Amino acid sequence: MDGTESKKIAQAWVDFQKNWWAWDRLDELCRKDPKSTWTVLTDLVEVADGNELLEDIGVGPLEDFINYYASDYIDKLESAAASNEALSTALSYAQLRDPNHELCDRIAALGCRIPTASGKADNDEDAS
Repeated sequence: MDGTESKKIAQAWVDFQKNWWAWDRLDELCRKDPKSTWTVLTDLVEVADGNELLEDIGVGPLEDFINYYASDYIDKLESAAASNEALSTALSYAQLRDPNHELCDRIAALGCRIPTASGKADNDEDAS
């Protein structure tokens, strides 16, 4: 490893630590304030600059949001996903935790992964 790579890693780690408050705040919002969470999520997918970040959003706060609030936000999710490719991409990484959720079919239609009785998502790419 050269000095340039070492400094890049060190700076990225420091930047991450300085901004950890954002992860913590969004996690708190997701547990207590769905309206504000929805606003942040729509902003997040707008500023995400690539599939890696959309995946992180999908498996992180968007997945939590869906599992907590899908019943209240399914119409907004469907409407937004229909016109927002970035949101659709992020949704494709999210997984519903309850395969018996009352909105399972609608959530699956958004592209979210749905677990089966075995605990694996029914559309896991690495399923054998």
